[in-house]
Amino acid sequence: QEWMANNLPRKGVIVDAGQWGEPKLPPKAERVYGTPAKSDCTAMYLDRDGKVQSVHYRMPEAKKVKGKDGSGSDAAGTDDTGIVSKQRPDVTRKGIEMIGDLRTDALHEALARAPIEDDTLMALLVLAFAGQNVTVASGARDISYYGAASLGEHASRLFNAEGALEFDLDTLRVSVRSLLIDVLSCRENKSNSGIVARVAGNAIGADNFLSNMGTEEFLSCLSRPALEGSCKDTPVLPRARVKDTRAALVEHFREERFVHPAALFAPDKARLSSWLTGNTASGEDDPDDQGEGPEAGDDAGAELSDEEPFREAAE
Repeated sequence: QEWMANNLPRKGVIVDAGQWGEPKLPPKAERVYGTPAKSDCTAMYLDRDGKVQSVHYRMPEAKKVKGKDGSGSDAAGTDDTGIVSKQRPDVTRKGIEMIGDLRTDALHEALARAPIEDDTLMALLVLAFAGQNVTVASGARDISYYGAASLGEHASRLFNAEGALEFDLDTLRVSVRSLLIDVLSCRENKSNSGIVARVAGNAIGADNFLSNMGTEEFLSCLSRPALEGSCKDTPVLPRARVKDTRAALVEHFREERFVHPAALFAPDKARLSSWLTGNTASGEDDPDDQGEGPEAGDDAGAELSDEEPFREAAE
């Protein structure tokens, strides 16, 4: 759909496919089977195999209505491409919400059970707290929001009876996994972590934990082209009626596992690139932090001396 929208020629429209895969042209449109004229229109559509096709058509000349002054006026205006009903998206809003729930369940199961290296686990922790559903009252930043989630229970496991941090590596791993499960989410609501949850799920193979989506409830959320595209690599052939195709797919996937490509965790490269660009540290100092005059120089020297213990610890 997006490709067709971006590549529509002048006087072009996107139309639906009919019951037998033929394009549904605008009312009164006359299909052109020969060489199209410059004044003809183009209709683009997805065939039953999900491939982009195009046909040409022409609209009948609009009848000119004589005005009071005897001159003719074009009643239909200058746009003769025809009126086409809005294209139904491949996956409805309900389907998107179902995908979000299924993704989140798979992500949480992968975080609980999938093998994850310690360095990856720590990286996921950083990703989780970069999620758009996380708010933290930070002492190093301007406090604009306050977190509502009670995550202290995960940290409490790391303390001994005397109130000091004391834990083994297994306990730390359990706490980190539990914290990640609490934080990362793909649900279509306020808890959505955004693209970082997709990156995290892709990194730990959460696709393998997605449940079967070949159900009546989910398949009913697909458009006809998307539903018939789901027949690929199966013995199921598209039926004349959508509900018959859907019923055949449900029966086929009763013993199989179907995952719609839209549900996979791999993030969109353009969105990820945009997120990375928007969240890359500039490395520039805040002008307000740069003092002027000798007093500022003394403060800078004091700060430098305060950093020495950290440098020694790092060495």
